Amino acid sequence: MKKRIYILCIISTLFIGICWGQNRIVVTKVGEMERAVSGHFAGMHNGTLETWGGCNFPDIPCADGGKKVFYPKAYGASVTVPEGTVFVGGASPLTPLRGEGERGVQTIISTSEVSFLPSSPGATGVSRETTECGSGPTKGSESPLTREAGLGKGAGFPSLPKGLDNFAACYGADRIFVAGGQSNGTLNRDVYALDWPNGKEWIKLCELPDEGRLQPCMAVQNSPEGEALYIFGGYRPSAPSLNPSPEEEGRVFLKGLKLNLKTLEWQETAPAIVLPSSSGEGQGEGAALVGSCATTSGYSHILFFGGVDYDIFLSAIQGRQDSLYLRHEPSWYRFRSDVLAYHTITDSWSLIPGDSALARAGAVLTPFQDGWFYSGGETMPGIRSSQISRIEIEHETSFGWANWSVLVCYLLGMLGMGIYFMRREKGADDFFKGGGRIPWWAAGISIYATMLSAITYMAIPAKAYATDWTYYPMLWMIPLVGFPVIWYYLPYFRKSKAASAYAILEERFNTATRLMASTLFCIFMVARMALVLYLPSLALTAVTGIDIYLCILMMGLVTIIYCTMGGVEAVIWGDVIQGCILVGGAIFAALYLWGNTEGGFSGAWQLAVDNDKLRLFVWSWDYRRVTFWVAILGGGIANNLISYTSDQTVIQRYMTTKDEKSAGRSILTNGFMSVFISVAFYFIGTGLYTFYKTHPQSLDITMQQGDAIFPYFMMSQMPAGIAGLLIAAIFAATMSTISSNINSLSTAFSIDFVQRFRPHTSDRALLRVARWTCIVSGLVGLGLALMMATWNIASLLDYFNTILGLLTSGLGGLFVMAVFFPRIKGGAALTGFIVGELVVFLMFLFTDANFFLFGATGIVVSVIVALAPSLLPLWGSDANPRNHD
Repeated sequence: MKKRIYILCIISTLFIGICWGQNRIVVTKVGEMERAVSGHFAGMHNGTLETWGGCNFPDIPCADGGKKVFYPKAYGASVTVPEGTVFVGGASPLTPLRGEGERGVQTIISTSEVSFLPSSPGATGVSRETTECGSGPTKGSESPLTREAGLGKGAGFPSLPKGLDNFAACYGADRIFVAGGQSNGTLNRDVYALDWPNGKEWIKLCELPDEGRLQPCMAVQNSPEGEALYIFGGYRPSAPSLNPSPEEEGRVFLKGLKLNLKTLEWQETAPAIVLPSSSGEGQGEGAALVGSCATTSGYSHILFFGGVDYDIFLSAIQGRQDSLYLRHEPSWYRFRSDVLAYHTITDSWSLIPGDSALARAGAVLTPFQDGWFYSGGETMPGIRSSQISRIEIEHETSFGWANWSVLVCYLLGMLGMGIYFMRREKGADDFFKGGGRIPWWAAGISIYATMLSAITYMAIPAKAYATDWTYYPMLWMIPLVGFPVIWYYLPYFRKSKAASAYAILEERFNTATRLMASTLFCIFMVARMALVLYLPSLALTAVTGIDIYLCILMMGLVTIIYCTMGGVEAVIWGDVIQGCILVGGAIFAALYLWGNTEGGFSGAWQLAVDNDKLRLFVWSWDYRRVTFWVAILGGGIANNLISYTSDQTVIQRYMTTKDEKSAGRSILTNGFMSVFISVAFYFIGTGLYTFYKTHPQSLDITMQQGDAIFPYFMMSQMPAGIAGLLIAAIFAATMSTISSNINSLSTAFSIDFVQRFRPHTSDRALLRVARWTCIVSGLVGLGLALMMATWNIASLLDYFNTILGLLTSGLGGLFVMAVFFPRIKGGAALTGFIVGELVVFLMFLFTDANFFLFGATGIVVSVIVALAPSLLPLWGSDANPRNHD
């Protein structure tokens, strides 16, 4: 009885609490501007916030008919670029006041001027003259605050095609965008872009699909289709007539607009209707984004600070407010103090509690380090503010000791397994082939676990979450490709007694072909190791907050140690254990996600269908997208043929079974596991979409990588202990792939280089070389992973398939030649290999072809080029007698 209670207590501790994450906006007052204005310009210069321009009512309040003063212009845009800040357009008085007394009439014109404020003096990185900035007084000595900058027109900066004010502007995709606003009182529908930093003129991209918007917000952010330009909010004033029709009445826009920057197609977003608090309770209401500031946050969020109240502002522009409209207390106008967050992937809105200091309209948001400065604006119509606030976002996470316990126990278990199999090794044959004693089912699971990796476990759910199931039909081709592999390739591999697949190429062609292929494989393995090391380290960083470089070191060193000790037998049996964890964790996560979407499984299914998240095929001849034929021919047939016929990691598994029949069974086992079990990963991706579509407030607005969405869900929503087990599954995926890569690279190097040129190397010496190769190659891959941590990779799945096509398409071509074209000899094969690789790299550099076509192109080109000269006897001859059948 005591024993049962003890076991129950241990199990229950694994489920204490939920891992959690919470977005929090921190606002701190840091100073004041020299004058209270709104509609001004602001940018960072040498660590100091510089302000210029703007307007206010300095003498008589607006409510009493006071005149608006410009300093000297306002209502333009301040656009932060990597080198500094670009100031665009604005409005200013054309002439001095006309008319009588203080109530004279001003003639306001829209300007087209463009100026530039460098972030640091003398280091702009822009290849033209920049604006000279005045050196007005700087407030404060420790915190970067503000001084007024005297700005003129920057020499060499192209002016806007027409004067604009009250428009939106932003930077993204290496361009500055301008849209909306008005030109001398006429609504502007044109969307302009300027290549930065060396664009010569503004290009008109397109027109807004509506009648135009005053004071909208704009940002460039990642969308499911790639980078997109988003325009939100704004309003259209009432027509200047005594009795405007309903069509002519003023309008406040709730729906946003998304412009696909590749196709220039417009699409409406969900309306800005949010709940009154992030708790998810209460009745939703419309949110006006007039007078708001927009900025991107993380990988897929756009945040909105400040702005007016929808109902009050709408009634004002429609003329339904009385004469007391300008005389209420500031709280009556309900300027927004909370922060709105729009999520581009799920097209949903949420609200984050803010601060009363954010309740302004017409303020300017200036990025600096890991936050923003929020300056000026008005606290109510006509009443300006001089306050400068510092805004920062905190997202707190907690992994918990229970999760750490599960993870550490798993890592220690892998190390223990390496020690166990090291004691069983009797020589190099055991290290490379496992003594031929691996069961077929274990070899099949090992192939699946090796090809799965963290790429599948994280990147496929992330891809399905962001898009749909168009990548899934490629998996159908794995068992289809498996049959020709069993019928034609497998007998060829088993006939050779070499541990390295590339030794076969020397038997069929020549030494140069073997060495070229083996070298390219080793390069690809190092790149693949780096990628699959980086991905789970990213996940662990998102979960625990531990520095990503420390995560890479920890993962890499543990894997190097256990696979170096135990050889291929430790690798394969480790894959079996890790494969069970992978599959079990994936099925559990899919069920948990779909069950916790609002409406349960039926609600999740309906939401997925309504948003076209289960689409399998894109019927188009477009070679730039993952259309049906690109997915089937390129990603399905060609890439899988490369992997299962030229990858030493996989071919080495064929050699570990006792006979050819067992090896064939292992290939089919892997194929059917890939088709059926991988469905769980796509259901996970769709479940992530449906869950966060109905729980947008649960997202991390600071998340920098889209591929981290699945581990973030584990961390923030799963019970303690279960989250640790699922994170361990990601580690399992990583370690199974890296250990196989290290062992295969070690085999290729030891057999193709050391044993090839020193055939009398002793068994003990060869084993020592293999172990040292494991250590060195693992450390090189680890170092490259540390470099990858500094890169911005939008989709790791796409990135991996690009590398696969670039580096291995020629290898697939060589084995096609070896098996099916006996007329092709060594010189022709090597020529075809080189030309095929060259064509693929040129295709990558100079075309927009989808990366899934790289593998198919490389195979076809290399075979065709090799076949043509092989018809000539002199070209096809070879000095190596083993090249002749």
